[in-house]
Amino acid sequence: MIALSTKRGTAWQALAAAAALALVIAPVSVLPGTTGTAAASTSAANRYRTVTDFDPGWLFNYGDASGANGASYNDAAWRKLSVPHDWSIEGKSPPASPFSQSAPSTGRGGYLPSGIGWYRKHFSLTVPATRKVYLEFDGVMANASVYVNGTLIGTHPYGYTSFRYDITAAAKFGGADNVVAVKTDTSAQPASRYYAGAGIYRDVRLIATDPVHVDQWATHVTTPNATGSAATVHAETTVVNNGGAAASVSVQGVLSDPGGAAMPAVTTAAKTIAAGASATFAYDVPVSNPKLWDLANPNLYSLATTVLAGDAAVDDDITPVGIRTLTFAASTGMSLNGKSVKFQGVALHQDAHGLGMAAPQRAVQRRLAQLKALGVNAIRTAHDPPSPVFLELTDRMGFLVLDEFFDVWTQHKYADVGDYATYFNRTASSPTGTPAVPGATGSVPWYQVDATSVVLRDRNHPSVAMWSTGNEIRDSLATRTPLLTRMVSIAHALDPGRPVTQALFRPADSGDVTGATRTTVDVFGGNYRPDEVIRAMKMSPARPGLFTEMGTDTSAWTTVKNTPGVTGLFVWTGAAYLGEADGLWPRGESDFGLLDGVGTVRPIGYSWQRAWGAPATSPPPTGTTASQVVLTPDHSTVSTDLDDVSYVKATVADSSGRVVTGSSAAITFSISGPGVLVAVDSGSPAQETFRGSVRKAYQGAAYALVRATGAGTVTVTASAGGLRLGTTTLTGTTAPFVPCSGSCD
Repeated sequence: MIALSTKRGTAWQALAAAAALALVIAPVSVLPGTTGTAAASTSAANRYRTVTDFDPGWLFNYGDASGANGASYNDAAWRKLSVPHDWSIEGKSPPASPFSQSAPSTGRGGYLPSGIGWYRKHFSLTVPATRKVYLEFDGVMANASVYVNGTLIGTHPYGYTSFRYDITAAAKFGGADNVVAVKTDTSAQPASRYYAGAGIYRDVRLIATDPVHVDQWATHVTTPNATGSAATVHAETTVVNNGGAAASVSVQGVLSDPGGAAMPAVTTAAKTIAAGASATFAYDVPVSNPKLWDLANPNLYSLATTVLAGDAAVDDDITPVGIRTLTFAASTGMSLNGKSVKFQGVALHQDAHGLGMAAPQRAVQRRLAQLKALGVNAIRTAHDPPSPVFLELTDRMGFLVLDEFFDVWTQHKYADVGDYATYFNRTASSPTGTPAVPGATGSVPWYQVDATSVVLRDRNHPSVAMWSTGNEIRDSLATRTPLLTRMVSIAHALDPGRPVTQALFRPADSGDVTGATRTTVDVFGGNYRPDEVIRAMKMSPARPGLFTEMGTDTSAWTTVKNTPGVTGLFVWTGAAYLGEADGLWPRGESDFGLLDGVGTVRPIGYSWQRAWGAPATSPPPTGTTASQVVLTPDHSTVSTDLDDVSYVKATVADSSGRVVTGSSAAITFSISGPGVLVAVDSGSPAQETFRGSVRKAYQGAAYALVRATGAGTVTVTASAGGLRLGTTTLTGTTAPFVPCSGSCD
């Protein structure tokens, strides 16, 4: 029997975890299409569909394993773990270093390992056999092949998009043993220009619904023309009837405010849905004096949509709602709730340094909070779709997001045989794990499937401001134009209210300024060529512009401030990232970032902070003669929740506690009490294992990343030769991790 875990720490799940014992006992649910993290401060939860956290209880094998897809395969010797899991960052034999100068991933992939990894999980179903059962993956890197009880359910090549498979026909009900097996394959290398990880590195959930239910990512909520005095929440949802007979169906919506107070229900007229068919329902919820979502006050409502078959409630869908108006104009740029605002943005890759791609939500929250303290208000997800967890945080913390689809289209940027160009135009295999591509008939290429899934999954997030179809695409203009036109049409069909841009490469040289690109995109975006962006903006018909990627030349920051039609910029980058290090061995990363890999502010970060008017901070005072190790946890309480982690900083300090930045002393960490070392880390760009208990200080500091294994006092100790020992304590708790809101962490 599957117990409902409170992992993905949540206000919603935690509220009723005590009553949520198994699939059969109406568990408190997570958001459909997201993780279990509460996307609003309300206590709303599913009552009719069951959504079970499927992250715990997996078995893992490094390398290929013949027959591992089979139900009867002997997996007793496999490693036990929970997902999300990135096997590349830890390597084959942690704590041994996973880095290799001869790694097929090359320096572009951070000199880290690639290949095949297998995951298996045993589970039982106690729901009625009349239910539909789905497995939903937020992201698997890469080329995922999913089997249930030995039957191949589907394959999914792109590691950054989510997918959901119907496993009803392959599953065994009545408490019998089921086995899901997932093969991940990153063998084709190089596969990226930066570190991409490997494995089931995002969340997984098991969903059981009535045959009559809200379809995948089918609820769409908009708040057109919202003001501080009145707003209308407009909702549309598609209900599918997978039963054997026609059903009379209506939909009821209940909106709850940020404090959890429910407004009067709105119920649609009934429609008859034939077996195997679907129908779309629309309704409006009026809101007086709404609490608007903005960067300073990211207020979140919650919409509970209940499906009624006859008079019986059979399914429900929970959707976070941010009431806000975001507009774009050629003359005035971007406005949020009627006030001019600029993207004070950074591009951000998805790895979290020593945690790789499978970062706990607390680690992501910490990085976002550090960037917000520097005056950053926007994130470009360079150069791939983010996780649902990431967007839940940007919703809650008050960021704007440029949600980007791809780094490449049909042409490789290098000889990267494993990158997305391999799959972009390849016909998608069925089932795709995603809803139908709008306007498509017959077979479709993977790029249309993936663009559809990104927009459908992410369109309800108030933090998502704009879509980007790609980054510095090297295809010819003749090749690009019909592809861009198709992607823009998909985005507009599924989400008419958001503009589409593209991070263009040398737009004047490539024909984009005077060609079809300029009028195909809604906002003209370009990398490192601000003058060309401004030139394109001024042509008729005029377009707002965006500096989608810029370096650290502060003159561009001034141009953004002084040019009304420029909506903002995204600097390269917000934080250091693994990879893009060809020829830099023994370094595994380059020098970009306002922050280093563990969050230390670099000089350019302080320049950014001053330029955008954030409250000024300064580097800590420095010393010269090391005498001690000082331990400082960034959070004194840490949970057993796998989404929580405390960053315990070990500073090599002088007798007054000032950091000795010239020290690279090897620091050995140890833990007593109910805690465990998740990773060790520092801001060093040089390759060095992130596992084990030893890490060299970089500029006088290293980190122990600690999680609780139970309630009680966790003691962390750090030693370095000849220096006084450092000790600190944390309070371990079994309470679920709850993400913060606003300027937090």
